[in-house]
Amino acid sequence: MAAELRWILLALSLPLLAGIWWWTARRSNQIPGNAELRESSVGKPPETQPVLDVRPQPESRDWGVSPLEPLSVRTAEFDEVPVLDGPMMVHAEEAPPSPAPSAPAPNAADLQRIVTIRVCPVGETRWSGTRLMTALETHGLAFGRYQVFHRKHPDGRSLFCVASLIEPGTFDVAEMADQEFRGITMFAVLPGPMQPLETMDELLGTARGLAEELSGMVQDGKGMPMSPQRAAALREDIAHFQAALAGNQRV
Repeated sequence: MAAELRWILLALSLPLLAGIWWWTARRSNQIPGNAELRESSVGKPPETQPVLDVRPQPESRDWGVSPLEPLSVRTAEFDEVPVLDGPMMVHAEEAPPSPAPSAPAPNAADLQRIVTIRVCPVGETRWSGTRLMTALETHGLAFGRYQVFHRKHPDGRSLFCVASLIEPGTFDVAEMADQEFRGITMFAVLPGPMQPLETMDELLGTARGLAEELSGMVQDGKGMPMSPQRAAALREDIAHFQAALAGNQRV
C-alpha cells in the first residue's frame, strides 16, 4: 500500500515541476539582452551589488582647474581691506584741516649746473702727451681721481676737472707721453667750493691760458668758438643761476 502511494505522489509532482520550469524559462526570455551573458544575482551579498549614482554630474567648463574643485578668488591684485573691530559709525566726522600749501620744491636744474668748455688744436693738428701734461701742470692741474686732472681748492675739493676730448675721457699717465690728443674738455659742477661766478672766471681764464700755451682755441661745450659774445652770455647765465641759488637758500 505504501509503495503504491509513493508512485501516485511521484506521478502528480512531475507535471508540477514541469510547469514551474516552463514558467521560469518564459520570464527569463522576456528580459532584454542576451540571457546567456547575464550574471545571476541570486545569492549575491547586498554590499557587492553595483550602485547606480543618480546624482547630477557637474558640466565640463574651462575653469583652468578641475571642475570638481572649488574655484578660488584671487585677491593679490587688490588692496588689502582692513577688518573693522568695532561697529561702523553712521555719523559724519569732521575732516581734518587741510595743510597750508607749501612752496614748490626747486627742480634739479635750479640747484646744480655743469659748465663745459673745450680747448682744441687748430685744424687737424694734435698735441703730444708730454706737451699737454706739461701745460696742465703749469696751470695748477694735478692728475687724480677718476683718472682726470683737477684744479684743487685750498680746502681740498675739486674746483673743476680736465678730461680728454675723446671717450672715455680718462688719461693714462703711464702711457700719456707716447700718445697724441685732439683736445681737452674742462668742466665744473656748480655750486662748488667757490661762488659760481668765481668758478666760471677761473675755468674760463685757465682755458684761455692753456689755449695760448698750446696754440689752440677755446670753444663752448658744443664745439663753437668761444667769442667774447658767447663768453658774456655764458657768464650772464651763471650769474642768473647764482642769484636763483641764493634765493632758494633763503626760502
